[in-house]
Amino acid sequence: MTEPGERRPPISSGETGGRGWGAGRVAGGRSARSGRSARTRSLPGALLAAGGVVLLAAAAWALLRGVFELGPTSLAIAALGGWGIGAVLRQARAPVLLAVLLGLVAWLLGLVFSWLLAMALLPSSTRTFAERLEGTPLLDWLAPQLGPLEMVGLLVYGAAAAYAARPSARP
Repeated sequence: MTEPGERRPPISSGETGGRGWGAGRVAGGRSARSGRSARTRSLPGALLAAGGVVLLAAAAWALLRGVFELGPTSLAIAALGGWGIGAVLRQARAPVLLAVLLGLVAWLLGLVFSWLLAMALLPSSTRTFAERLEGTPLLDWLAPQLGPLEMVGLLVYGAAAAYAARPSARP
């Protein structure tokens, strides 16, 4: 037993070679054996996770714009979605351009999902869903929908994804 004020030796740290929590790690969360960061993902895994973020952001964009008609609020979705895409890809050290491209995909999917929702929720229509899709093609529906808000949304997706995916300044 130790007296008050005495210091105990470390139970298991990377320097002593112990096998407890933190063993084999050096400062900065890097593994002493591999030199890789403990939070690094593989690129395929990061792309899969970023694809999930793309789908979630696109669905949220479509719901806010198409169903709830909360246009300016959808910019918050663009910012969060872009940031999520970039943050996931940063863990895999993916290029910033890839994050920006996935932000563009999320924006496009949001517009497609909005079109599908508009066709599905068309009030007092006697036509089937397939007939509505055939009668109103995406580009015909999209032309009057594209306004300044959608263009700002595209910029926000790309900027947030680029900002979150940028390489860290730390060594």
